[in-house]
Amino acid sequence: MLIAILLASSVSLSAWVEEEKPCGHAHEAGFLRDMQPTLEQQKIDIRYYGLNLDLDLATNSMLTEFVANFVVIDSSLTSIELDYSTGNLGVGNITVNTVLLDGDTVAFTHTNDILSIPLLEDPTLNQFMSVEIFSDAGPAGNQDNYGFNWDYEFSQRAIWTSSQPYNARDWWPSVDCPRDKADSVDIVVTIADHMIVASNGRLVSDLDNGDGTITWHWHVGHPIATYLVSLSIYEFYEWGDIYVDANNDTLPIQFYTYSHPDNPNPAYMTENYGLLPAMITLYADEFGPYPFMDEKYGHAEWGENWGMEHQTLTSMGDPEERRVCHELAHMWYGDMITCFSYHHIWLNEGFARYAEALWWEERYGANGYRSKMAELIYYGGGTIYVEDPETQSIFGTNLSYNKPAWVLHMLRHMVGDETFFEILRSYSADPELKYGTATTEQFQAVCEEISGLDLATFFQQWIYGSGYPQYTAYRVQHGEELTLQTSQTDNIFDLPVDFRITTNASVIDTVLRIDRSFMTFTIQIPPGEIVTDLVMDTDGWILKSTSYVVGLDGDDPSLPIQFKLGQNYPNPFNPTTTIPYSLAEQSRVKMTIVDISGRKVVELLNDHQGSGYYELSWNSVSANGRSVAAGVYFCRLETDTQSEIQKLVLVR
Repeated sequence: MLIAILLASSVSLSAWVEEEKPCGHAHEAGFLRDMQPTLEQQKIDIRYYGLNLDLDLATNSMLTEFVANFVVIDSSLTSIELDYSTGNLGVGNITVNTVLLDGDTVAFTHTNDILSIPLLEDPTLNQFMSVEIFSDAGPAGNQDNYGFNWDYEFSQRAIWTSSQPYNARDWWPSVDCPRDKADSVDIVVTIADHMIVASNGRLVSDLDNGDGTITWHWHVGHPIATYLVSLSIYEFYEWGDIYVDANNDTLPIQFYTYSHPDNPNPAYMTENYGLLPAMITLYADEFGPYPFMDEKYGHAEWGENWGMEHQTLTSMGDPEERRVCHELAHMWYGDMITCFSYHHIWLNEGFARYAEALWWEERYGANGYRSKMAELIYYGGGTIYVEDPETQSIFGTNLSYNKPAWVLHMLRHMVGDETFFEILRSYSADPELKYGTATTEQFQAVCEEISGLDLATFFQQWIYGSGYPQYTAYRVQHGEELTLQTSQTDNIFDLPVDFRITTNASVIDTVLRIDRSFMTFTIQIPPGEIVTDLVMDTDGWILKSTSYVVGLDGDDPSLPIQFKLGQNYPNPFNPTTTIPYSLAEQSRVKMTIVDISGRKVVELLNDHQGSGYYELSWNSVSANGRSVAAGVYFCRLETDTQSEIQKLVLVR
């Protein structure tokens, strides 16, 4: 009975025509299972999804019809595998009743959240195939969590979805990872006629079936990741605004809210929503045209107090100004260009966080920009690149959001404003990346092409490395010469650093490249002038800490020295690395490299040395051409009274 109603009252998904677009999906090996499709999923390229849901409010149940169209990109494909939950609180038990492959009923298995459809014949390369899946789910418990949610808001039924990172599979079958984006999607929902269905893309129709139900049909005409497909269903108030672009084209801005806009709760909802046309104008200028002008932008309230950048329709809770501009920026960075895997999540979240600072700069001026960046300072450890998404948080506020925003802030200063924004616009417009996916290396390549700079060290130390520069600056003036000595401990960073030297009569600005643990510079001072102040990184463009030491005229121009074994650089390295160290007093000193078992690999030094700053290099390839194996090693520095150890990582 319900299946008959579903098929009679909804658009036939099998009749929908998928939009053919060139395959731009990259595939690479070596990711963890949770970060990649299965081996069989990697042999297909998803082109289209169709979702057809018939929702029963009385029982929290649904009948479903799903379509997945794809192209075979590896003819060794033996089975079609789709991520699809067998049951959870959000939808209840899921039962797959029938599967059609190219219109024919076929056998399947549905276990361990994988729907598997064995192929009876070997496919050919570039063969187009279509799978249609009929299932039912429910009854479900009331849920306010991830996946599909039967919820209540203000004592009224609210249904909404939240699928990032891997919860699309909880309510529809798909290749549920960000790197294989469908070129287009249709979303059809049949539900009681007092409910409004808000979703991605553009509204094709809302058909009254004459039986107390209405069928809503939304079409997504641009590539979309599975985690960005969404539903928010309620007795919404619908209202909106418009944005007019540089070509005089109009974009509808649509809001679906629990509260009436004339009596908003909270009141700043309408105030901050009203900023959207100006925000889109700013980002279109700095990032490139709004990516979905032929569809819409908007917000739909949901059961959470945060925002989620569902493509063209952000699910919005607590719409403070920061959140409104953050989620909007994701339409460019996260939705139009999606991180290839969650190893590179900073390309989504770091960009959106930095976009907050750009809006603050636009609305509140340079001081607003500086105050926003000050909020995002992070001095802890860890890498921005998520090395193991199975055990590390991919949405850590500091490493996925705040520190990456500082990376973009630093990059902006290194290349200059004009080049920086040209980089962002070129990144957005890159035909290999636009409406597709990107890795850190691909963004780096765009930066290097536009700037003409070699940024390998910059990206290595800030994205794949840990920490931040911890500088000490010592100065002493002798007549018309200022001796400036810098040191940095722990990780050694290679950066151009602004210095401002203030005298009793003038200001001297200069840029010095600081790339070693200990460096000495001589700066000429105008005759008769006395240096009164020296500041590193005058305008706060570097994520760093700084301490200052001022010497008196006649002092030996050297920093106070302590026994210290610094971190080698680069690290990881291949085949050569530099090891900095300092000695507080004359002593016999020995430096040894040992392997992870404590066995000596090589002795780099065994001699007497006086107090001072030193560096030694270790080439892991010996004079006779033999190479030390890749792996973890330890450098041990010893004197008669002290010793320290640092870890080194050799890669091949």
